[in-house]
Amino acid sequence: DIPLSVGILEPQIHPTLLNTVEFTWDPSRRTSVFVQVHCISTEFTLRKNGGEKGVPFRIQIDTFGAGGKGDPPEHLHSASCLVKVFKPKGADRKHKTDREKVEKQPAAEREKFQPAYESTVLAEVG
Repeated sequence: DIPLSVGILEPQIHPTLLNTVEFTWDPSRRTSVFVQVHCISTEFTLRKNGGEKGVPFRIQIDTFGAGGKGDPPEHLHSASCLVKVFKPKGADRKHKTDREKVEKQPAAEREKFQPAYESTVLAEVG
């Protein structure tokens, strides 16, 4: 979502690379990328249209450095996150019930869960 993104330059969508967007950014400046996901369904089961059961829906960010003359760009880093799709208002209910389940757990069990963040935190891809 270009209007909400900050610090990205020259976004390009390649016609042959589906679901891929390429852009330039300056790592020394604040940069935020807002991603809009359009799904035809929230059902990801074998019997329903719109997805495959057991196939994770992920966003992956690959960072490349500027290559020299005639050299390909150098791969610097990859990170990703799992995307969960809910019906309208479903995410709020899901977060509330998940929070209640975690609060009922003993303190030692609660430490196993990742804390909540205002924005998406990507995990490093190994």
